[in-house]
Amino acid sequence: MGSILEALQSLASKNSAFAMEDWRAIASEARAGSAPAQYIVATAFEGLGDFTQARDWYKRSATQQYRPAVLRLAVLQSGSDNIVHC
Repeated sequence: MGSILEALQSLASKNSAFAMEDWRAIASEARAGSAPAQYIVATAFEGLGDFTQARDWYKRSATQQYRPAVLRLAVLQSGSDNIVHC
């Protein structure tokens, strides 16, 4: 794994609520520093089982105090999954 767009395409195949153009916009926003978009990218990587990339993107988002990312990152770092995903 590695490509943000690949991760989002995989997520898009599971969630048809957004068009591919929407996912491209999310990827662009994440690269530009949007905390909510970075969180979405992180969840995409986590869904693919790429926890290294997921942690990286959660950290980027959490650094900006985006609460869902802060919470999810804490769960990943603890090795526990007892918290409902945000």
